[in-house]
Amino acid sequence: MIITLSILLILCAVLLVIVVLAQNSKGGVADGFSSSTQVIGAKRTGDFLSNLSIGLAIAILLICLTFNYVAKPTSDVSDEEDTQIENAEEGAPKEEAPAEKMPEDSLNN
Repeated sequence: MIITLSILLILCAVLLVIVVLAQNSKGGVADGFSSSTQVIGAKRTGDFLSNLSIGLAIAILLICLTFNYVAKPTSDVSDEEDTQIENAEEGAPKEEAPAEKMPEDSLNN
């Protein structure tokens, strides 16, 4: 499921970039280059691309929300693991390293 959502997200992002680049500019630096596309293109192409870009942006938003819902761990599992860790820390006997006895001969030197 995560792989499918990742592929859909990448596909929508690439399509959104292509659609935004295909739209007519509304002015600015590239305004001199847009006159040829207005003569060649259809009248309603701008509306279609505009609606398609909005649809792709909404699709990306929904995919991201779905991805977040699918990818997050359930609260039952994390609570259970936390409880097990706390019980292990509290109930486990503390082991101390046994003191090694030194041979009596080493004390005399």
